[in-house]
Amino acid sequence: MVNGLPQFQPPSKLCKDCLVGKQHRSSIPKKSNWRAAEILQLVHADICGSINPISNSKKRYLLTFIDDFSRKTWVYFLVEKSEAFAVFKSFKTYVEKETSSFLRCLRTDRGGEFTSHEFAIFCDVHGIRRQLTAAYTPQQNGVAEHKNRTIMNMVRSMLLAKKLPKTFWPEAVNWTVHVLNRSPTFAVQNKTPEEAWGKLKPSVDYFRVFGCLSHVHVPDSKKTKLDDKSFSCVLLGVSEESKAYRLYDPISQKIIISRDVVFEEDKNWDWDKKYEEAIVCDLEWGDDGKEATVNEEESDSNLDADIEEDTEENNATATTTESDAAVTASDLLIQNRDNPSNSNAARNRRPPAWTSDYETGEGLSEEEHEVQLAMFAAADPIYFEEAVKSEKWRTTMDVEMEAIKKNDTWELTDLPKGGKTIGVKWVYKTKFNENGEVEKHKARFVAKGYTQRFGVDYTEVFAPVARMETIRLVVALAAQRGWFIYQLDVKSAFLHGELNEEVFVE
Repeated sequence: MVNGLPQFQPPSKLCKDCLVGKQHRSSIPKKSNWRAAEILQLVHADICGSINPISNSKKRYLLTFIDDFSRKTWVYFLVEKSEAFAVFKSFKTYVEKETSSFLRCLRTDRGGEFTSHEFAIFCDVHGIRRQLTAAYTPQQNGVAEHKNRTIMNMVRSMLLAKKLPKTFWPEAVNWTVHVLNRSPTFAVQNKTPEEAWGKLKPSVDYFRVFGCLSHVHVPDSKKTKLDDKSFSCVLLGVSEESKAYRLYDPISQKIIISRDVVFEEDKNWDWDKKYEEAIVCDLEWGDDGKEATVNEEESDSNLDADIEEDTEENNATATTTESDAAVTASDLLIQNRDNPSNSNAARNRRPPAWTSDYETGEGLSEEEHEVQLAMFAAADPIYFEEAVKSEKWRTTMDVEMEAIKKNDTWELTDLPKGGKTIGVKWVYKTKFNENGEVEKHKARFVAKGYTQRFGVDYTEVFAPVARMETIRLVVALAAQRGWFIYQLDVKSAFLHGELNEEVFVE
């Protein structure tokens, strides 16, 4: 190509200058030379995040576990990376009990959440071999890295297709993993990951388009003859606990679990439209014209104020997540009340026959009216500032606080990062005996449970109580056989219950 160049021989020794100027990374094989021969022989794990925005339940990370043999995937959601160790212990217990096999090897990167001292000790104690990737070499954990990329690509597309808020990404991730576990994969021949894991061919006839418009049937026990038989929701996937669908009601901001659903898979919820939560306006019979036209503007303003207060309270409540109690009934429908026209003449209407002995209070003197109002006056204080002025209420509050301390109801602690607190308040009640005489005064220090969210702050929406039929049966049996019945009262019984969840109050 050119003339005058001398003949060069390849250097017999390594040229350090060449390495300094030209060295590049060693090539990485495109395919692994080894695959697990049975389930749980090797499990890949990786954390993806942080994800912005955070979810409705304040989650920022997702942790995936992939079985190398079947390629089945499990996903968990974390607020902080430090939760990975606790989640791994839960995952290990779950899969080992399901398969009666032992997890033998775990492959992860060198993130601090996987290399902590307690993580290493736990793996040593349980005989779990660790495989850690080399620094700056995520390719060595390619199965988990590629799975996370696939999941996020699908999630991004699903949220965009149905115009769902991005805070629903954990719901989309759950549905994506559910679908991938039941879809063919190149790594497992002629089987889906679910079949390779559980040896049963899965059914997919219940699959529906994520985020589509759904119509949930309202049970007969939750509606009257003229109420709507269904209400609209958004499909979020399937329930893990029930053979039913998991849906979201954007109006009430609640998670719905129902099997009676009709889908419009080509439609989606109009998130830009403003919806008002249902309220009920009770209208009594009476003089339509004369009573309705009195101070009509004030009545309308009061109604508007009530609606605004309800809306503000609903907005103050945190949005529901991944989480949770099954709500199987529709909210009440808004009943709009038209303002009567001032031009209509007042007309008297005959009251129903069943109100013939009803005292309306009309015609009473001012003194009689005040006496009647005094009968309904609230004797119990509503606010702490009011109750603390009275010696009797201060005494009952001291008794309540002593009971709380005696039962170790709470302990003082620092609020963890990302934690949420709920407020507390005092509730006062005067107890009367059968003769209408004051028996005692009670004060309860309670949490504002209406600010909690199902699946995050609690998981049950009922308390175990005896059915009335059972009580009648016991009483009848005692009467028949001449037995004595003893009634016991446990003081502050509700304080003896144990919470499975961590709840922070202030």
